[in-house]
Order: sequence, then C-alpha cells, then structure tokens
Amino acid sequence: MKKVVFLVIFIAGSIIASAQIPYKEKSNDYIFGWQDIYSSVPDVPSCNEGALTSAEKQYVLNYVNFIRYLHDLKPVVYDYSGDNAAQKAALIQAANGTLSHTPPPTSACYSQEGYNGSLNSNLHLQWGMGQGSQIDSKVSIVGWMIDNHSQNAQDRCGHRRAIINPFVTAISFGRVEGQGPAGWTMAAALKYMDNVNGNIGDHPVEFVAYPYLNYPPDLVDKSWYLSFSPYYDMSNNFANTNIQYDNTTVEMTDDQGNIISTNSYVWDDEGWGAVQNNFRWKAPGLQNEVKYNVEIKNVVVNGQNRNYSYWFKLTQNIYGIKPETPMLSFPSNDATNTSTSTNFSWSLPSFTYKFQFQLAMDINFTNIVKDTITTINGIVVKNLEAATTYYWHVKAMNDNGSSEWSETFSFTTAAPLPGAPKLASPPDNSVDLPLESTLAWFNQPGAERYHLQVSKSASFSGFSSIDEMQITDTSYTINAGELEYGTQYYWHIAAFINGQKSAFSEIWKFKTKNPDPIPDKPNLVSPIDNATDISLTPVLKWDNVPYAEHYTLKIATDESFSSASSVLTKNTDTNEYQVPPQILQPSTKYYWKVQAWHEAGIGDWSKTFKFTTTTEGSVREQIITDGININPNPVKDILYFMINRSVDSKSIFYVSNLLGDKVLEMSFDHFSQDEIYQINTSSLPKGVYFIRIISADSIYLTKFVKN
Repeated sequence: MKKVVFLVIFIAGSIIASAQIPYKEKSNDYIFGWQDIYSSVPDVPSCNEGALTSAEKQYVLNYVNFIRYLHDLKPVVYDYSGDNAAQKAALIQAANGTLSHTPPPTSACYSQEGYNGSLNSNLHLQWGMGQGSQIDSKVSIVGWMIDNHSQNAQDRCGHRRAIINPFVTAISFGRVEGQGPAGWTMAAALKYMDNVNGNIGDHPVEFVAYPYLNYPPDLVDKSWYLSFSPYYDMSNNFANTNIQYDNTTVEMTDDQGNIISTNSYVWDDEGWGAVQNNFRWKAPGLQNEVKYNVEIKNVVVNGQNRNYSYWFKLTQNIYGIKPETPMLSFPSNDATNTSTSTNFSWSLPSFTYKFQFQLAMDINFTNIVKDTITTINGIVVKNLEAATTYYWHVKAMNDNGSSEWSETFSFTTAAPLPGAPKLASPPDNSVDLPLESTLAWFNQPGAERYHLQVSKSASFSGFSSIDEMQITDTSYTINAGELEYGTQYYWHIAAFINGQKSAFSEIWKFKTKNPDPIPDKPNLVSPIDNATDISLTPVLKWDNVPYAEHYTLKIATDESFSSASSVLTKNTDTNEYQVPPQILQPSTKYYWKVQAWHEAGIGDWSKTFKFTTTTEGSVREQIITDGININPNPVKDILYFMINRSVDSKSIFYVSNLLGDKVLEMSFDHFSQDEIYQINTSSLPKGVYFIRIISADSIYLTKFVKN
C-alpha cells in the first residue's frame, strides 16, 4: 500500500539568483537505475545517506525553475552547501518511516545536520512499493505543488507556497531510498528555508496565483484549493504582512462568459512556505483546455482596497506554441459525385483549440459559400448546389495564433437526386397478410437497383426485419422466417440511379395474419386399413386437412416406426403420394401414417394403417427408359412426347423433380402407341425433370430440361 505524506516549515536566508534553466522531461523509455540517481548508493539500515548525481540535482533544479517560469518568477540556483543537510534529512525520514521537521535525538539515523535539514525543508515520504521501483524525483515536487496531503496543515498549501515564493533564491535536494520500518521507502527533502531573503526589485511581482496562465494539468488537483498571494514590498519578503481578506471575493468565468462556481474560501497570515499571506478557494468542475478568467476583489493591501485579475488554462501547450497546419482528409481532392450534404474532416494538430473553415466556388476564395469557426476537426455543410465544383481549406487556431491555411482541395457534387419511388402493393394499412407475401413498387426510370427496408418501427430505428440493398426487380417476395405472425410492419423503398440514392418513398404499413390453428389429424383413405395385394408403387391418399400447408408421410415395417424399421419418410404438399419403385418389397406388411403441419405448428399423427404388397412375380414391374420420345429438349413451354410401346390406358402420368416430388400431373383419356401428346411446362421453374408413366407392370421414365 503506497502512502505519500508532505510537510513544510519556513525560515529566512539569501543567495543570488541565476538565469532561467530550461526543463526537459525524461523520455518515456527512460529506465531508472541506481547509477542514474546516486553517485553513492544509500544504505538505510546502516544509516548511510548516499549521494545524488550532479545530473539528478540539475534535473530537480530545472523542474523547480520550470514551475517558477510558469509563474513569471526569477529562477533559483542550486545551493551545494545545503546538500548534506538535505540528504541526511531524507535519511532520517526513510529510516523512521515517518515525517518530522523536528526529529528527536532518539530517532533512527539521527544527526544534527539531518535535524537542520528537516527543519528547513519540504519533506516527502512514500513506502510500500517494491524494491527498485522506478520513481522519478519529480513526483515529490508535483506532490508539493498539488499539496493535498499535508500532515500538519492540510489546507494551508505551504509546500506549494514555498516553491513559488518569489523571494526564494536557492534550493538543495536530498533523496534516499531503502528498507525502512514499513518496507521499501523513498524519502525526499527540498531545503529552501535559509534562502528566502532575496530582493525582487529588479523583477517585481504584484501577485503570485496558482494556477497561472497556461499551466500543466498534472500540477493541479481540480477538486483542491487554488491560491493567491499579493505583494507590495519587493525588497523584504517578511514585510508583506499588512494584507486583509475579510471581504475578499472570487469571480470566475470561462471564455464563453459562463460563471464558474467558487467556494470554501480560507486565508491565513501564518507564514507557511515563508509566504506571509495567502488566500485559497475551490472551483469544482474545472476542465482541461478551457480558459478561465479570475477576478479577486476587495483585498486590502497595505491599507488600500485592491482588485486583481488574471487568467489560466490547464493545458499541455504551456509554451504558447501555435498549432501546425491541418491535413485535409475528406472529401478527397478532386472527388466527384459528392453528396450535396457533405461531411468535411481534417487532422487535429497538437495545441489546436478551434479551426477556421472556408468553402468557396473558386480557387481564390473570392466567392465564399461558408466561412465559420468550429471547435472540432470536422463540419457538415448541407444544401450545396448539384453538379457544382467547390474549393475548401482549413487553418488551426489557439490563443497564440493561427497556422497557415491548409492545402486547398476541390470536389464536385453529384447530379440532382432521383425522385423517390412509389409503392404499389400491398395497399397501405393491409391486414392479414401471409408471412411470405410479395411487396411491389412502380418502376423508377433509370433505376439500377433498389433499397428495401421493412421494420417494426415507423422510424426504422434499430434492427430492420428486412434491409436489402441489391434488389434489381420492382418486387420482393418475403422469405420464410423474415416476418412474424400478428405483427405490424412498416416499409419503404429507395432507388439508385447513376450511383445516387434517392430519398425513400412514403411509408406504408401492413399487418401479418395471426397464425392458423394447428392442423388436425389426417384421415387416411387408401389403401384401406389391412388392404392386401397392393402394388409395389401404390398411391397413398388421405383427406385434405384444413390449414395444413404440408404433410409428412412415414412408412415402416412395424407399427413402432423405429429407425430400424423405417422404410420411407417423405414431406409433400398434396394429400397423396405415389411410392417410387424399388422402395417396397413383395409380400410384405407395411404400416403408414401421416402428419399435417404448417410453419406455426405441427399436428398429431393420423391413425396408423397397414397394407400388404402383392406377391413376388405376380406383377412384372420394370423401368423402361427408352419408351418415350420427347421434343424439344431442352424445352421452354410446350413439350411434345410419343410413346413407342403399348401402354395400359389406365396408366398414371405425372412429372417429378430431382427429389421425386410430383410437380405436374395430367390425365389422358387413353394412351396410344405412336400418338403425339403435349405438356405445358411454362409453370415449371428452370431445372431437370422426369416424365413418369406408371402402368400395371411397367414404369416408363425419361428426363428433360426446362429452360
């Protein structure tokens, strides 16, 4: 469990300041190691404080000066004379696992020099991490700036006040890590208290505010205190005591003029961080990349009533960099057939807060159609002229200025949109429609395809039951399973012409029928129960059942219809079925039953009938494949055929598909050898079919192709 605690105390001192030193972040792939931080590695159990590298001290100094730069304060220098005290102070905190500005002599690893360092420093302690944890020394400074974990003065923000005290001139930094009472521990000390007697007359500071101007978000807890300290004496830090906040108020607005609520006012003149006065407040709901204007009113400074104003923005763009030029992305350069309502988009350069977008009808932008400011990297422009060439460019903007204009792109809008199609059938508000109905609409001249939507929602929101975009006909037959019984649906259609999609047609609605009752048991007709001497290719018949759409026939050699005894299971849409040759055996008892069903349900099985086939040899069944001559083959409509053998006039004639299902049945008064007969096949789909003529002792069979 990691715990971080901070403390601060103050006294006076002096040293001459140096020029600003730029701060540079350690790279993301920087790997911390002992050799990077310590020139002499600490050993806490042995009370050896070790020593920091010169580079680490410079790194800490640069970061402190970076923060002071943000507040327009003079930089500090590094006080090497305070090194030992700061390092030994960090050792005492790490060895005892607690923070104290006045550690008693009985403390582990106590020394007088360590005591002096503890007394004059910001202190930092954290423990519970694994040995060798890669902790940046900057963590302690960030914690002191946020200052929401102070142990003995929680709302005074003294650590922060110390780092941005304009009169501080020098710092020393100590850091120790090792095995402490609570596990592996890292402690730090920023010694400054004997260096706060600077003179800022050459760089006067009217006030120090936190946060101020462009400010890094990682230095701010948005739910914690903001702070403000005015100054009137530039030569003596400790003379700035005659300041009263009894009637002080804070007013904050964002850049749009919205009022920002402020609360929890608190102030003191107790000298925390060697700053003699400080006013603090909270402003809940702060956001990054928003500019806030602050007015602090009614501060009595050295007997005079004063008002102050400034602004701040929590942003990564702390150096006031202008944004780079955006890169245009859509529509692409020289695009054609672009919609008259077009989405424009472009890249989002770093530190960009808004964009200026321009659209014109000429490349010199003298005939501007739209010139607008947007805060996002995209915009929608509607109602453009059809079949027209446009030009557009964008520039990025922030508080520091604007980028150059982007490259200019052009595009040409599409021809006018085609008109919406008109619906034909079923009529609007139709009811009791079958699930597999056909939706139809009128032809749209020039239409390449259509987009059909069928939905339970009149707004066509969410999932559509049918969403088909590749229809090339003017009708669509709904497939089984696409719709539900007893449900209201809405539908409309759009056309694609020359690559453009029309508006959708008006919306019509229909309601599907309720599911039919479950069909009753079929009544078996023939052969009658217990029939004998039945042909090997009998026609099994049963009565039509109301609401039945399909029938299932089962034939077996025992009445249990077990899988071992099953002879035939067949689905058919008619109330009869002729058993094909070579299914039944002579002199065999068979059991059969039928079940009626439709898409919504399955009825019960009929009563089981049985029959016995004729004895073997009594009928000479044979399949004759050369007994029928046909013409033409393939056939489109009328097929002519002639039987070249003698055929029983009572023979059965029908056409079946490849699955053996009967698709066409005809009756003839007689069959005569060499006489020409004709069949109309126009109602048959394309495919392969068989003509079957079944006589008492033969089956005539021939194949034809329907185009």
